Amino acid sequence: MEERNRDELICMVGTDHSLAPAEVRSAFSLPADVREDVTALARAKLGATGVVLLATCNRTELWASFDGVPAPPDDPLFTVMCEMHMVDPEQNARYFATRSGEFAVGYLFQVACGLRSAIVAEDQIVSQVKQAIAYSREIGVADSVLEVLFRQAVTAAKQVKSGVRFTRAYATAVDQAVALLGERGVNLQDATCMVIGNGEYGRLAASTLVEQGAEVLVTVRQYTHGAVTVPRGCESVPYVDRYKYIDRCTVVMSATTSPHYTIRRDRLEGESGPLEGLTLIDLAIPHDIDPDIAEVPGCTLHDIDSFTTDIGAENAQAIEAAQRLLAQGEKEFWDWIGRRETMAHTKPPMGALFPLFVDLSEKRAVFVGGGTIALRRVRTLLPFAGEIVVYAPEFTPELERFADDGAIKLVYREYDPSVLDGADIAFICTNSNEINDEAWAECKRRDIFVNVCSDRFKCDFYFPGVVQSEGMVVGVSAGGKDHRRVRQVSARVRRLLEEEDL
Repeated sequence: MEERNRDELICMVGTDHSLAPAEVRSAFSLPADVREDVTALARAKLGATGVVLLATCNRTELWASFDGVPAPPDDPLFTVMCEMHMVDPEQNARYFATRSGEFAVGYLFQVACGLRSAIVAEDQIVSQVKQAIAYSREIGVADSVLEVLFRQAVTAAKQVKSGVRFTRAYATAVDQAVALLGERGVNLQDATCMVIGNGEYGRLAASTLVEQGAEVLVTVRQYTHGAVTVPRGCESVPYVDRYKYIDRCTVVMSATTSPHYTIRRDRLEGESGPLEGLTLIDLAIPHDIDPDIAEVPGCTLHDIDSFTTDIGAENAQAIEAAQRLLAQGEKEFWDWIGRRETMAHTKPPMGALFPLFVDLSEKRAVFVGGGTIALRRVRTLLPFAGEIVVYAPEFTPELERFADDGAIKLVYREYDPSVLDGADIAFICTNSNEINDEAWAECKRRDIFVNVCSDRFKCDFYFPGVVQSEGMVVGVSAGGKDHRRVRQVSARVRRLLEEEDL
């Protein structure tokens, strides 16, 4: 593939801890209740085939792929990013960087393994990269290029984590916060600490403080649905009463995704007792703790930018080893792009798809992979297929419940060609490109009708949006491209069937 084409395929724009201070990064965070609509709108405005928003406390990045469609210049990408967050492009341009093609791919691989993190080689970023693509997949704005790119980056990052040893003082910002407290003479042994936020980072903070011998209070919101898990050794307190407990505390850490302050200066001074010696640590973007609290007598405030580390000369060999692993992962991604392009040139142009309705009541449907994509497709296929068998080393809890009810059969094993024995139709749904390609090739060799979730060019058919109502079945497909539109049209058809007396 020519260099120019690579630059046009993948683009990104973003800011991070090295480009912008925390208060600027706070302006580029999206509340959870608007993230889906805003991300989908960004995709539409760019004309992209896929988008991913990678947003953490240290970075906000918009990734876009243009698979078979013209890519816009860098400026519209940045303009859309600013429109998403309702900020002025001219005032914020200096805080952003744009990347495309090989530069963008190499950058993502470095991000995923922590080489671009504020705390070098930290442990949290790889799961955040994985969650970013999972969210785009869930809301229907990911495409196969971004699916494979992010999955390859996560795989390479895990190889670096397991195969390269970095000399580092801290694995996370929480570890560095604990070290900073020690440097400031704060003894956590038997100290009372409060943690606001019961997400992944909040639980990490609470567990780390417990390990240091602290008595830890974890706030819990009363309107939270379902069971709330509080880390072992912690005491839960109502979030609404948090100010009443602060005068007992030596340290308050906050790590939420709230768009509002969890600790405000006026309420802290008005509702809490003596504040002398109180240290507050804000691990969130946007800020959880009112920055004006730094001016309150007796209080010390640190935000996420207080916690950074340099790579250090002692890690030169580790960096070289990591770069070799990342380079191999990047090569595998571009090799996949090349193979796909070759297939696209040799395959007849895809026209309109004919909606063929098939009786599967006496057919054996085989799934390779037991994750969320397999779950969604199994759930849809259940009323139609005579036999559903799912092969994977592990399964989602809901798939296990289907098996307990006798609706499907689960086989705990890694993929090998024999799992396709007797299959009439196959769904390949693993998170491994290599396994997906191998299973697809075996299906083609055996003339098994196959759908590969990660590559629309390797699908004999596309899994449609299915709507059922009183004996009527409607299938909706966009040729494996626009999953969000399929969901919207399916919902409209469902409402029509429910409302109309047909």
